[in-house]
Parts: sequence; structure tokens; C-alpha cells
Amino acid sequence: MRALCAVEATPEQLKLFSRIRPGVEVIRGAAGSGKTTTAILKLRSLLRAFARQKMVGKSDSPIRVLVLTYNRTLSGYIQDLVLQQNTGDVRAIVEVSTFSKWAFHALGKPTLLDKVLRKAWINELGLGLGYSLDFLEAEVDYLLGRFLPADLDQYTILPREGRGGTPRLAAPARRVLLDKVVMPYQARKAEAECQDWNDLAVGMLSAKRYEYDIVIVDEAQDFSANQIRAIMGQLSAVHAVVYVLDTVQRIYARGFRWVDVGITVRPDNSFRLENNYRNTRQIAELAASIVNGLPTDDDGTVPFSSEKMRDGALPIVVKGMFRDQVAFAVRQIESLDLKVESVAFLHVGWSEYLEEMLRQANLDYADLTRKAEWPVGDEGIAISTLYSAKGLEFDHVFILGLSARALPHGEGDEDENLIKLRRLLAMGIGRARKSVTLGYKPGEESVIVNFLDRAKYREFSV
Repeated sequence: MRALCAVEATPEQLKLFSRIRPGVEVIRGAAGSGKTTTAILKLRSLLRAFARQKMVGKSDSPIRVLVLTYNRTLSGYIQDLVLQQNTGDVRAIVEVSTFSKWAFHALGKPTLLDKVLRKAWINELGLGLGYSLDFLEAEVDYLLGRFLPADLDQYTILPREGRGGTPRLAAPARRVLLDKVVMPYQARKAEAECQDWNDLAVGMLSAKRYEYDIVIVDEAQDFSANQIRAIMGQLSAVHAVVYVLDTVQRIYARGFRWVDVGITVRPDNSFRLENNYRNTRQIAELAASIVNGLPTDDDGTVPFSSEKMRDGALPIVVKGMFRDQVAFAVRQIESLDLKVESVAFLHVGWSEYLEEMLRQANLDYADLTRKAEWPVGDEGIAISTLYSAKGLEFDHVFILGLSARALPHGEGDEDENLIKLRRLLAMGIGRARKSVTLGYKPGEESVIVNFLDRAKYREFSV
């Protein structure tokens, strides 16, 4: 599989490369606008600037660089390009990791709460409150990721940034959730002498362990407030931090304001990449139709199309049994040259049957889900969950089996899970450079297919 590689810088990107200054910089932009590539290519300019600074100060210490991504797959995808930015004439120590792995090792590999036990605890504590387990888990993650332990009471009075409109939680309901679920959950962890992933961010705030000169945080919209606070606490006196984000693509229980974490974002330290260089106009329009009408903020960039974009074929929606959806996809793939083109099958958690059908068709594939190392084989086909595909790109994308069972959510268009699923599907579609094919079985389809603009795709029955 091809990993992220350097491309010729666009005029938009060149403007950013010339803006070298200490402090925080925020790069915003929609899917396909080159946010990740821009931030990584800017690393070369930052390395040279810090090398000059150390030379003037007669310091022989290496430049310490940290590049963080949200998931392991993206970390492996960008690692080669990150390491290429130091051409050898600058003494630097460069780390590429996820936040969780970085913090876990920094804290001495503490005992982590088993995820099955965590789910059972939250479910038990939340019985009788009238919320689904999925909602309870996400809400616990949200508030423990946003607020420090001493500030948890703020959850009852502050707006729930980045959360859906349903279920609606007034202050009394939040107090019950805090007292009946969150605080007992915290007590159980302490008694069991174990931590969850949110505790790692809090732990990193307890002491200064590093002095990073340069930090790049990709997909920052899915980092929690406490994770951002932890990063800001591990910097050298003079530093450069670049946050890359698009809150329209936020798919985890996160949400905060920059001011909450002590960061001031101004026109002179923020930049928005406007042009979509990845998708065809038709792909961008389909992705935009799914998230049309969803709330956004200053850090979000709604997908849009323009006459400057490449034209391509209309995306395809194929209707039929899952095996027939896959057979349709295999026929499409057989017409491609997999030595020069890449294909991705993105799914929501079950891929065994898909993998068997690809093997029967003698099509080699690589499973990318949560892989820290990017596969270096000759496979032209990737299989990944939609979640692990964040930040990646492929020539052709297939997202099949869009069933109500695979994509559960609550009632109403403001349901938090439904909003997340709309963003997730739009993000998945936005991974494609040339073509997109979606699929579902009539009668079992997820309501999410109703958000597809009928004029933006071709439909086939199989």
C-alpha cells in the first residue's frame, strides 16, 4: 500500500511555509484540502528555523519533535513523510505516535482498565437512568476528557460542546449522571488501582516530562481538551505547535473551545485551506449532501465543490444482498490496474465475509485497521474500519453493507449517534480520489442513506 508522500506545494501551502513563528498555529480545512501534508511539509521549515536558533544560542542539544495522530493507522501512514523532512543536516529527535501510546509509555505503562469491564461498570451504574449504553459511554468519555478531576462540577453548567441535541440534558439530569455514574466509576477505578485512557491525559499534566521544540497534532478535532492541555504542558520555553483539524469530521465524543485550554486563536495564527485537491467534484458533492445542515463552528469547514475541481463519474449506490454488493465491487476492481491504483473497502466492524470473497477472487489485500506499521507489500487493496480510515486516501473507495443493524442510532435527526454516523460516512466518502461505491440491502438499510442527495449518484440493483 502506498503511504502518504510529498507532493508539489500549492500556492496556499507555500504561504504557510513562509509563516514561521513561535507559539501555536491552527490549520483548518475540509477533507482533501491537504491539511496533513501541509503541516508535515512545514516541519522542514520549522526544523531549519530552530536549528538556526540553537546555533545562535550555541546550544548543541537536538531539536525535539513530536507528531501526534488520533489513531495508529494514520500514524503509520504519515511516518515516512515525517521522517523525510529532516534532510540530515539538522540534529533532531523525531517521534511519531498516537497520544495514547505516547502518554502510556511516558507514564510507565500503568495498568489500564479492561474495556469489557469498563463497559459493564458504566452499564451497571447507569441502569434505570433511561440512557443507552452507547450514550453513557460516550458521555463519560466526553466529560472526563473535557474537564479536569477538580472541575467536573462544571459539566452541570457549561454547554456540552460538540455533543448532539438528543438526548437533551438539563442541569439536573447532568447532576444525576455525574453523581450516579461518573463519580462512582472514578471511585471504582481508584479502588481497582487501574486507569482508563482519559486518565493518561490527566497523568501527563501532573509533571513535566519532556521539552518539545516542535509539535504537530493531526486530526486535532478528535483530541480531548485534557489531551491538548497535556501536550501544551510538555513544551520547551520557545516552541512551535501546529494543530490540524476540521470539526465537521469529528467522530468521537470530544468538544471544547480553544480558550478552555489556554490557547488564543487569532487571524495571524490560524489559516484555512479552501481548495479540495483530492476528490472529484462529484465525490465532494455527495459527501457534502450527507452533512448538509449539521451544526458547525469556526474550526469546521463544510465540504464544497467548485468549477476548479476535477470532474469524474457520479458515485454509485448498489442495492442488493451483501454478497451481490461485494460481487459488484469485485467486477469493478477487475477492470483496474492495482499496480498503480489503490482500492479501499471501508466497513463498520465486520469484514470476515468480505475478506473471504476477496480471497476467492484471488485479490490480495492488506488489513489496515489499527495497524501501527504501514504495510509495505504490493497489495493494491486495503480493508479498514471507517474509523481507522481517518486521514487516509485511496483512488477508489467501497463502503458496503450500510444496514440499520451495522449503524445503530437513536430517534430524531438531532440524535448524537446519527450525527456522528453522518460525519463518519461523509469522511469515508471523502477518502476517495476517483470513485466511490456505496451499498445496502433494501429493507435493511440504515436511515443514513436518506441523507444522500438522489441527484448525486447512480443507482444499480444487483
